[in-house]
Amino acid sequence: MIIHLDLDTFFCSCERVMNPSLIGKKIAVGGRGDPFIFDRKPSHAKKLVALNSGAFVPSLFHSEHDHSKYFKDGEKIRGIVTTASYEARQFGVKTGMTIYEALQKCPDITLLPPNHLLYHTMSHELMEYLHTVVPVMEQYSIDEMFGDLRGWIEDDETDAFIKQLQSDITMKFKLPVSIGASPAKWIAKLATGTAKPYGTKVVYKEQIRDFVNDIPIDEFPGVGRAFSKKMQKYGIRTIGQACDSPHLFASWGRQGKDLYARLTGEDHESVQASRSRKGIGISRSMDHPIKERSELFRRIHIMVRHWSHTIMKLGVNPTTFHFSLGYENWGSSKKQYTIYRLFNEKFIQEFAYDKFKELDLYPHIAVKYIGMSASKFIHHDPQTLDMLEYEDDTKMRKLTDALTKIRDKYGMDIVRGGGEL
Repeated sequence: MIIHLDLDTFFCSCERVMNPSLIGKKIAVGGRGDPFIFDRKPSHAKKLVALNSGAFVPSLFHSEHDHSKYFKDGEKIRGIVTTASYEARQFGVKTGMTIYEALQKCPDITLLPPNHLLYHTMSHELMEYLHTVVPVMEQYSIDEMFGDLRGWIEDDETDAFIKQLQSDITMKFKLPVSIGASPAKWIAKLATGTAKPYGTKVVYKEQIRDFVNDIPIDEFPGVGRAFSKKMQKYGIRTIGQACDSPHLFASWGRQGKDLYARLTGEDHESVQASRSRKGIGISRSMDHPIKERSELFRRIHIMVRHWSHTIMKLGVNPTTFHFSLGYENWGSSKKQYTIYRLFNEKFIQEFAYDKFKELDLYPHIAVKYIGMSASKFIHHDPQTLDMLEYEDDTKMRKLTDALTKIRDKYGMDIVRGGGEL
């Protein structure tokens, strides 16, 4: 059997671990990205988090700030609900809703800014524990994991095993978790959804067809609204109806056949013991678009510093870089570059500055979005790197290593570049 674990209202649950007085109350965790990253006054409490490297697990930043400052921008309430407790959901508060709307629906709700350092730490510690009780584990997201029990636990013992695992996690970590199990990976994830909150569900092979029969097609993992609407044009609204239409899926080629195999539990997809990180990025949308270019490039310098720190902590050497600017009511400018250099902060600061200068096609229009990402990692093999720059890059790499250790110990703002002042 393959199992899928989904930590119930994970961010809220982590907050309750740290503050038990929140248990049973209407709470929500909301985010604004990180509006404090560009503060001119250094914050030594700011730390970077890069513990989990599974797919869909971003590198995030945490800084301790007053809650009211976090959600207020002048007289305006800003931010989006990331996670709401089940107590708050009963009043209509849900993920993706603005903080302002949440307060309208539930005026006495307790609002908390995200503590990403806490969430990543707890997720990481839980994964470390799961590796000791399940042979093969896969981190699917910060609050979801897959495990492979085949050859370890007999199928008829699965129900008892996941109930005990659920209990053990609650006892050891004080985190509520729902667990689904099935011979098929995505059916196991679907089973978890029907078991929430704090439940377990086993779907055996011979039960898959009956289990999926009446479940809406858009509840299946990976089926979005657009595809769901496309299916409705063919009269397909449930997974059961989709299972009865193999020829339709076959007509859509390999992608259609793969999806049909998932829907019917015949995909034979395995649990991936390790999922390699494809890229590392950082982006910011501005509450107030920036027209002054000196301020724009000051912010770019700050973002590059944090981005570089993440890359160094993960020990990778990217060769492809993507930069983008989004203009206020005027589209965007973006471009990708490939360069073989030994990664270091001096190099990426200079490179990013030059490329963003080239990208800024509309210098008189305010910028509302800045994004940068790195991918296509290689080993630090001199034969694959620019030999003309290799000696200087090696020196700068050692300096960047030292800076990374200092920032880890004393905070991200302990050493800042001249372009940030």
